[in-house]
Amino acid sequence: MQTVKARLIGKTPLSPDTGDFAFEIAEGRFQGLEAGAHVDVHLSDDLVRQYSIWSWSLDGRTLNVAVKREDGGRGGSLAMHALEEGAQVEIGGPRNHFKLGSENRYATLIAGGIGATPLVAMARELLNAGRDFQVIYLVRSKDLAAMDSKFRDLGLDEWYRLHCDDTDGSFDLPALMRSLPVDSDIYTCGPEPMLNAVLDAGTAMRGGTIHFERFSAITDADHGESAGFEIELASNGAVYQVSPQETILEVLKTNGVHVDVGCSEGLCGSCMVDVVEGEIDHRDGILTPEEQATNSYMCTCVSRAKGTRLVLDL
Repeated sequence: MQTVKARLIGKTPLSPDTGDFAFEIAEGRFQGLEAGAHVDVHLSDDLVRQYSIWSWSLDGRTLNVAVKREDGGRGGSLAMHALEEGAQVEIGGPRNHFKLGSENRYATLIAGGIGATPLVAMARELLNAGRDFQVIYLVRSKDLAAMDSKFRDLGLDEWYRLHCDDTDGSFDLPALMRSLPVDSDIYTCGPEPMLNAVLDAGTAMRGGTIHFERFSAITDADHGESAGFEIELASNGAVYQVSPQETILEVLKTNGVHVDVGCSEGLCGSCMVDVVEGEIDHRDGILTPEEQATNSYMCTCVSRAKGTRLVLDL
């Protein structure tokens, strides 16, 4: 996937564990800057992480991402926080799997922790468009509300609510769902327990759609034990075995078949390929149930075959 050179021009603390990172492109401008989009930050040859954009300049030369430091994570956030101003990185994208709908329906943005990042951009767009909406920001405590000031800077007033569990108690999601106008939309991003709670409470909605973005893909434990299967390339008929311990992406790479790579967790869509034949066991975190039901494309880094063979359009 094509990348551009960018320089870190600003690094600002937002909370004890979260920082804002401003990048400036070396030449030209970033394309595809819109609410819900994310970029790939290449921190080393084999360390690429995806971060949602919360702000950008009108000329497209700079963009901002907020990153929470995860001391027990896989190293991406630690590498980001280790960057000093002036550091040069490669940035890929932006790409958007979490688009704000164009329909003029009432929208509720539910943010959890650092999941507020893409929702700040959505709130700005809704405000500029004169849409009816509200924002609810759920955090454990106020000191961890890294994006609170960014929401408040928009001047949302009564359309914005910060809820801190330690002082406000548990948030009543079912009551919120019952209070929403008929056929309204929800956009939500945050930790997996919060997303599951929002989806469960959504049964109380009177029509409408819940749009969400995950921090992590569905795990193997959610699907049971993985089995081996075969993949066939439609272009030349080559057949490769995928063991229970391997991913399709790993097998393709081993056999010299190029597929773009991003997060390797089923969250960015870089490694998506079309499927000509076979039933897919989707394990990604970006395709909607409707998209998965088409059985026509898949994330090769995490998804597998339900049967014995998949024919890929490669």
